[in-house]
Amino acid sequence: MLIRSNELSSQCQLERVVHCKCTSDKEHEFLLLHFRHPIQQHAVAILVLDRTPCTDSTENNNGSSRCMQSPCIVSPSVSPCDSIFTTSNSGSAIKSYLSRTYGPFKKLCYLDFPASARPSAIQVSVLLSALSKQSPSYHLYQYQCHWYAHTVWEALKRLFPDCHEITKSDGRSSHLGVKIEKADSVEVMCEQYHAQWARIENAAEERRRAKEDEVRQLRMEVRAQYQAEIDQAVRRAEEAEREAEEAKREAEEAKREAEEAEREAEEAERKAEEAERKAEERVRAEWQAEMDRMRAQLERQAV
Repeated sequence: MLIRSNELSSQCQLERVVHCKCTSDKEHEFLLLHFRHPIQQHAVAILVLDRTPCTDSTENNNGSSRCMQSPCIVSPSVSPCDSIFTTSNSGSAIKSYLSRTYGPFKKLCYLDFPASARPSAIQVSVLLSALSKQSPSYHLYQYQCHWYAHTVWEALKRLFPDCHEITKSDGRSSHLGVKIEKADSVEVMCEQYHAQWARIENAAEERRRAKEDEVRQLRMEVRAQYQAEIDQAVRRAEEAEREAEEAKREAEEAKREAEEAEREAEEAERKAEEAERKAEERVRAEWQAEMDRMRAQLERQAV
């Protein structure tokens, strides 16, 4: 999974994408996605993303799965392995994994996102989920590694147009200098991304409005609960004032009753405000728990 079940990881932002190409005979292509930590700005995690045909799978020490390529593809259409490997940006870990997995390779181009317009990890996760659903099978002539890297690259450029592309070397989507045939899915992927992202935002907005309505309802109920006590205290104060005006000899006693009634009114209002505050805190806590549950559900669906 790209997105973990905590809010912090979903706030990580995509800072750079690197398009890589193996220099071996197969000229396999893959992407390196650099995610910046939202709080510890010096911390960067690298996600290695690619597609391969696979017949078996193993698990790396990060818990991410990667499939082993078969030595010979009998059919052009087989089960795909859209693999994701994540690691911190420490030279030994990432270099060791890339060398062990891909052998010699070169970096063809870079896609840099400015700090003000970086995709979040959850946005990238939605795009990758849509991409895997678009092509459930690896197809040698359409949905192979070249298609996967190209579609992710071009979709990110279109969805987040403030990015800056730097080309260091030619050779994307080609083999021995010849362009590789692949499906054109960029526009479809962008449409599916927008549709899915709109559903996510609408669901979040509906839950937010529902919680606001619940808070307002609770406040009304709490105020109604104490309104009778407030009204009674006010009536006592008014009665005390009338008694003070009617009889001088009872004036002092009436005044004391009025002051006592006012104190009772203030205490009742204070109780009402305290009850409202506690009710709001409880509803907000329930809302936060619901949002956490929704994020966890979205993360499971995004896999």
